[in-house]
Amino acid sequence: MKNFTKNVVVITGAGSGIGRELAYQFAAKGAILALNDWDETSLEETWAALPAASQGVKATYDVGDQQCTEDFAARVNKALGGVDVVINNAGMSVRQQSSEQSTAEDYEKVLRVNLYGVIHGSLVFLPHLRQRPNSVLVNISSVFGLMGYPRSAPYNVSKFAVRGFTETLRVELRKEPIQIVCVHPGGIQTNIARNVEIENPEERERFIRGFERSAPTTAVDAAKTIIRGIERGKQRILIGSDAKMIDWATRLFPATYERVLKKFLR
Repeated sequence: MKNFTKNVVVITGAGSGIGRELAYQFAAKGAILALNDWDETSLEETWAALPAASQGVKATYDVGDQQCTEDFAARVNKALGGVDVVINNAGMSVRQQSSEQSTAEDYEKVLRVNLYGVIHGSLVFLPHLRQRPNSVLVNISSVFGLMGYPRSAPYNVSKFAVRGFTETLRVELRKEPIQIVCVHPGGIQTNIARNVEIENPEERERFIRGFERSAPTTAVDAAKTIIRGIERGKQRILIGSDAKMIDWATRLFPATYERVLKKFLR
């Protein structure tokens, strides 16, 4: 897909970060937007900055709730007459701790948003995407869907699962005219680190500073890379030099990549 003028683009997690920048950049290309976020204030800020011609539908809800997703899809279809692009971007993480320390609640909380949000957003919108001659489904995974990263097991599990789900869809729907894309961002300068639950204030600040130092890519550039990848017909998009390095290391050294990445991980 190379022309987004008057195309209906659905973006979840559009209240900040990559989702917000995707909204701005698609609007600049003439798209009509259907936006979601769990935070009403953040979503309203994104919405207010859009040109009136791009303001289609907005809704505040938890993407892990299937019924809410179905209601949103029906509303978008009725109001805007169809859907051309769906980007399942909403995501979250929890406190940094070892796999053994992570609780079942930690996994459930992350999987509800990061995995089930993608599953619902994909399966609910697929019938609508099939009605368009050239449609696109984009699911946001992570470099943590390429490698095991310490002290982030719930997040890792969710992003590996997003990758597996998206690649399975791509294989199953290979004969259909739907471009199915899996995106693997590296460190992106977004608010996700500030939303991680860390009780100790000093530890939390150290974590945020460390994350921001290791995030070489802006949300603006990340959104540009995703849109450019869609325009070029890509099915797999890596964002950032760190993502490309991790992809290289994990494919060449699948059993020993942690040795290669040891310096980077520090």
